[in-house]
Amino acid sequence: MKRIVLFLLFIHSLIAFGQPFENELPELKKLSPVNIRQLLPEVAVLPQNQLPAERLDSVIFDGSGRNRKKYYVYDETENVIRRTDFERDLKSGKWVEIARYDFTYNLQNKPASVIFSQWNNQLNIWIRQQKNETIYNPNGNPVLTVDYGWNEQMNDWMDYSKVQIVYDINGNPAVETNFGKNNATSQWDVETQKEIEYDRTGNPVSEIFSVQDEQTKRLKYSTKQTITYGPVQYIATEKYVWNQQLATWIKEQSSKYVHDSKSNQTPVEFFDGKPQTNEWVNRERYAFSFDDNGNIKTADGFLWDSQSDSWQRFQQYNYLYDANKNRISVESYSCNSGADDWKGVYKTTYTFDENDRKTQEVHYSWNDKTKTWTNGIKNDYTYTTFGNLQSNHFYNWNNERWNLISSEVFYYQPLNKPH
Repeated sequence: MKRIVLFLLFIHSLIAFGQPFENELPELKKLSPVNIRQLLPEVAVLPQNQLPAERLDSVIFDGSGRNRKKYYVYDETENVIRRTDFERDLKSGKWVEIARYDFTYNLQNKPASVIFSQWNNQLNIWIRQQKNETIYNPNGNPVLTVDYGWNEQMNDWMDYSKVQIVYDINGNPAVETNFGKNNATSQWDVETQKEIEYDRTGNPVSEIFSVQDEQTKRLKYSTKQTITYGPVQYIATEKYVWNQQLATWIKEQSSKYVHDSKSNQTPVEFFDGKPQTNEWVNRERYAFSFDDNGNIKTADGFLWDSQSDSWQRFQQYNYLYDANKNRISVESYSCNSGADDWKGVYKTTYTFDENDRKTQEVHYSWNDKTKTWTNGIKNDYTYTTFGNLQSNHFYNWNNERWNLISSEVFYYQPLNKPH
């Protein structure tokens, strides 16, 4: 389950830090259990047995000449039952409805369905577009999710895809199968399948992805990935592709990273697969230096030169940290193999508050003439007293000052307050 949790956290980071409304509209191509949760407002994680003191009421996005708003409606148990999206009419200044999501929940209080509708200005009514329904097992894990499209002629929902998930004895998702509806036969055709194996601690160690063979309509191997967890939070990944003629897995790419306590990732080494011999061959490796607190301070990158049969230095990463071990600066430089002419690749700085919440992120670009970093873009974040994201302002540097490009402002209401 750790893999799903990490993925959900990744999705949350995309929502919380400035994903524009345009990514969700005008339609949702596929709604899955994870996508359903993506539509729900996120609240800060508070200590155990303590409920959040506020709920997300609305979000207003302003940027690129467009104003968008998301407005949430809750039931008596604080579940979101509707989200309505608006766009401000530039002439009248009024908010105009453009899309709506209606949610229902099962007896486990899990999202059971979501219906996506769009507003029709000519007919002045909501037009249903898509629906997703999810069924859970007694442990609260999704086992089946079905996607529907609205058929105007039939005046009914028509299913077109579904996902089935099978779990192992430890509750980890072991097999995920995607089906597509065959309109000619009205039967479900298997399109893709993912098989995952885990170690004793619940970390995924193997993932095989299969696709439908167009001729036989049966599944055939496509790619495989294995993951090894080493000491000091090293994670090595090997990727393979299936060779149908040889009936074997062909090495494609291998990588190793190290992760610290703050989930900062630093490259270690990379290999490429050699098709002729199906062996791993050197590509990149990195040598580290550490600061007094054990944080990685520098990572020097070397490329393998097959002609000289030696490693050639080509890249360098420099890292800085605050007192709480948050990585507050990343600088990357590159040079031609064997040369000493270094050029900036990218630089990013981060600022955190006393609660380790990111309050600013600045990206810089390299000036070849002055050989210095110049401001590029930045995001400023603020939070409520209860730790929920309150605003996200995005800026662009115009050689003199920061210009505001877009902003998202989050509005909250105390829990159990009538909506």
